[in-house]
This record gives sequence, C-alpha cells and structure tokens, in this order.
Amino acid sequence: MRIVLTIKADELKLAQLLSKFSKKLKIMYALTRQNGDFLMEVNTDNFGELVRRLNHLKGCTFKVKEMHGGGLLDKLNVNLTRTNIDALMGKTTIAKTDIDPIDGGVIKLVGELWFCRPVYDKVIKEGAKVKVVGVEGVSLIMEEVK
Repeated sequence: MRIVLTIKADELKLAQLLSKFSKKLKIMYALTRQNGDFLMEVNTDNFGELVRRLNHLKGCTFKVKEMHGGGLLDKLNVNLTRTNIDALMGKTTIAKTDIDPIDGGVIKLVGELWFCRPVYDKVIKEGAKVKVVGVEGVSLIMEEVK
C-alpha cells in the first residue's frame, strides 16, 4: 500500500521514529520538507503500526493525502466533495448585523442564519461584505472584504 502523508512534528523525533519503524518492518520511505511541514511517501502493509507510532510523538499531527493499495482501495480513491462546514470556507456574504468581537453577530449564508465573530478585535459594521475564514465551535469567523 502506498500512502502519502503531511506531518507536522519535531524533525529529530520524527527521524528517530522513522528510522526504527523502517528497520523493524523493512519499509522504504521518502521524507521531504513542504511549507514548514514534512511530506512523507511510504510503501507499507502495516499502516496501523505507522499511525500508532506517529500518535506517540508528542505534538505530532498528520493528515493522509493519498492512499493507494490496488483493487478496491484504488476505486475508492476519489476527490472528496467538501460538505457541511468545509463548504462554507471562503464564501462571502453581507453582514446582517454588526459583528462585534465580544457579542458576535449574524450573517445569512446558503439560506441559513449563522452566528459569527470577527477574526480581528474590531467591529464589522452591518451591511459590510464579509468572508468566512474559520470556524470555532458553532461560530463562523469572519473577515471584512474591502
């Protein structure tokens, strides 16, 4: 199975972990830097063990970008459709109320009213054009668009 991961971890700890993992399970991997993180390509039939070891690294986070294993697994590798909250990221709308850093505000997006807060500690006035830049809990984080 060929797996491509992005990994955010301490470089020395990651190198030690991968060295032990590759020797014990006799696997080959390629690790490159990418935007401050690491991009790892590995061929292994023991993905569960790799995940277990990565989870033991303090402060390590990772995301599977691709997974190919032949047969049914390759048929399942399709581009995912963004749904729910992910689909709202980057969308623009008009503020229905003032959006205050403390009290928040309301916007209407995709036919629904959403509670929101500004990304910066400054009030966004009612009627301003705003863009979704994040999510915290059940609140959208908005940025004014000039």
